[in-house]
Amino acid sequence: MDKLQLAVNHALAVNSAAIERARQLAANPMGLGMDAKRSQAWCEYGWKENIEFQDLYNAYKRGGLAFGAVTKLIGKCWGTNPWIIEGEEQQDATKLTAWEQGLQALLPKDIWAKFEEADKRRLVGRYSGLILRVRDAKKLKEPVSGRFGLAGVIPVWANSLKVSEWHMDSSQENYGTPKMWQYTAELENGTKTLEDVHPDRVFILGDFSRDAIGFLEPSYNAFTNIEKVEGGSGESFLKNAARQVVTSFDKEIDLSSIAAAYGVTIDQLQEKFNEAARALNQGIDSMLVVQGATTTAIQSAIADPEPTYSVNLQTVSAALDIPSKILVGMQTGERASTEDQKYWDARCQSRRVRELTPDIQRFLEKLDALKVIQLKPVYTVMWDDLTEATIEQKLDNASKLADINQKSMSGAVFTDNEIRNAAGYEASDIPAPMPEDDPTEDGDQQA
Repeated sequence: MDKLQLAVNHALAVNSAAIERARQLAANPMGLGMDAKRSQAWCEYGWKENIEFQDLYNAYKRGGLAFGAVTKLIGKCWGTNPWIIEGEEQQDATKLTAWEQGLQALLPKDIWAKFEEADKRRLVGRYSGLILRVRDAKKLKEPVSGRFGLAGVIPVWANSLKVSEWHMDSSQENYGTPKMWQYTAELENGTKTLEDVHPDRVFILGDFSRDAIGFLEPSYNAFTNIEKVEGGSGESFLKNAARQVVTSFDKEIDLSSIAAAYGVTIDQLQEKFNEAARALNQGIDSMLVVQGATTTAIQSAIADPEPTYSVNLQTVSAALDIPSKILVGMQTGERASTEDQKYWDARCQSRRVRELTPDIQRFLEKLDALKVIQLKPVYTVMWDDLTEATIEQKLDNASKLADINQKSMSGAVFTDNEIRNAAGYEASDIPAPMPEDDPTEDGDQQA
């Protein structure tokens, strides 16, 4: 018993010391929590003070909500590829110009697939990179000079591409920009190689500044809470299913006699009890015989995880700007589902126009500066419209217009071309047929 007491005292001391260290660390305000009364609140909640790339990557790799948020946003925004046209925006261009055909020939065929991959990695980390494989037979650390083609691009995670040297001359225009990047490449055999890469050969998506905020970062605390809810509820089910057995002996029972019956000392008696409990839990038809003792199974009350999970799910949804029904696939009603879908389509279309289009323009301008391609003074990055009505919706709208015409007391309200446009078809140049004369009416007039 003395050894057991010493072990318990040691465990309590270690635990108390850890708690005290955490409280001392939290006593210094971290500048993150909003509870002015309790500066150590974040420490008590178990939230990290500083979030690194590996934290965000682990949340994406092992967390269902983080993975789903990234893949759903990428899948919707990149459901179709963009295309580049010469001149101003036009949706009905049917024939490619010579410049558009030449641009398609100069860009790698998988360029948008690689761009999509880099965009996904940018959402996981705070930024990502594309390493340009220029056909100039030079090393990556050398600048690009001359007119060469582009063999392809390599999407790179943020932790694999770091700035190794900066331009520090404040009199120069490039002050504060990367002078050299360092690329960590991991080979198939697990070995890693470090290689310097000139900025000419690097294109960055996202923000690599120190104060940048990643896509998953505002919802990271809620991800932590959800992990506790999922893991804690699963652990509760496991513990109840494991049937931890407690045996209470009467005060008249002599443990020395029981130990002697087993041929062990009292210190070794506990292991015999553990063997009996394991045999009981592992067996199907097992029986535990006790005399002068009462055996019960420890059962813990399992709290319903759904309310706590739902609260944190709403936080995740607000932080990521993704409707919760879209994120987890839950639909409680047709009207709510339709409104969420409309908002989701508009949100992804807005991201295409306001975020991805400028990224693509910067990418094309970089290739133009490297003389890989030659841009026109006016060009446009085109996307199809995610908010556009489906064929079924267009036909339904056209049917409603035709129905209004039929029920109107003052004649047709909408023209045939307006109805065709509502159905998604171009206007027809064929005039509407004139109504034929009724021979009966002519006969009546003659009579």
